[in-house]
Amino acid sequence: MIDTSHVLIRHVTEADLLALEWEGEYRKYRRIYRRAMEDARRGRRILFVAEIGGEIVGQIFVQLSHYRSNQEHISSTGYLQSFRIKPPFRNHGIGSRLIYQAEKALKERGFKRAIIAVAQHNHDARRLYERHGYSIFREDPGEWSFIDDQGLPQHISEPAYLMEKQL
Repeated sequence: MIDTSHVLIRHVTEADLLALEWEGEYRKYRRIYRRAMEDARRGRRILFVAEIGGEIVGQIFVQLSHYRSNQEHISSTGYLQSFRIKPPFRNHGIGSRLIYQAEKALKERGFKRAIIAVAQHNHDARRLYERHGYSIFREDPGEWSFIDDQGLPQHISEPAYLMEKQL
């Protein structure tokens, strides 16, 4: 049994960047993590990790966005990204705590809406988001590209649902 009573939810630090690669499983995203850290320093993102006994077991990034939907109204939406929990630590409430912390940070900054993408085949994640009040508002082709840790272009194609929640 995993003791999650001592889960610490905190902001990502520079020293955490290597740990976000999860023993190499997500090494290809090294440049993305570095860019996210730079965005956090500039106030464009908020990065959280869940830690137990010094080990990072989960993460969630929040991209802060403001857009003008018409001449009089500016809408503020936070995009939850890079949300994951290490498999042995799933189903212990850690993901719920990370989502709560991300939403709390958005509310404190006056954001009114949160969006998260979920792969269409990821039924467990979809159920988690629905339990937290998110609902599907459209499908997304899930097409995006990035430069990996070796400097090579990578293309991802993972059809997703975009889910939203009014905060």
